Amino acid sequence: MKIAILGYVGSGKTYISNYISDKEKVPVLHLDAVKFDKKWKPIDDSLVLPIVAEFMSKDDWIIDGYYKTLLFEERLEKADMIILMLLPRLLCFARAFKRRKARKLEGYKNDFNLWFVKFALFGCRSKKRRRAYAEIVERYKDKTVILKTRKQVANFMETIK
Repeated sequence: MKIAILGYVGSGKTYISNYISDKEKVPVLHLDAVKFDKKWKPIDDSLVLPIVAEFMSKDDWIIDGYYKTLLFEERLEKADMIILMLLPRLLCFARAFKRRKARKLEGYKNDFNLWFVKFALFGCRSKKRRRAYAEIVERYKDKTVILKTRKQVANFMETIK
């Protein structure tokens, strides 16, 4: 089983990827965790790409995150399932705000700054990004699951063993 999980900031990508990983015993890679250090400074792609490539060489995997520069097309091609987490803006924003505490306990510097607020509310929902998601749905319609509400997420999670 190979699953690519994409979606808005705060939509629950990490939550659902960890849930599936736990239930199905499939390794998970959170791209935020390899792309940024604990101070939220980006790590150069030349260092991150080998990590992603090695992870994708496994028989089973779950990868959450968008990151066009991190083998994006290959992830979508190899994935048996693509999950798009497209939940409402204010719900996602509230979740992103709430997650600050958990990240702080994990040793991360507070990432809730003006840039992040703008990206969470608007940047990750730009016309270009929405168009990219629509293209993914069109190109991979047979293996794409779109989740837009908490109810849809809950129903989908019930289908996991």
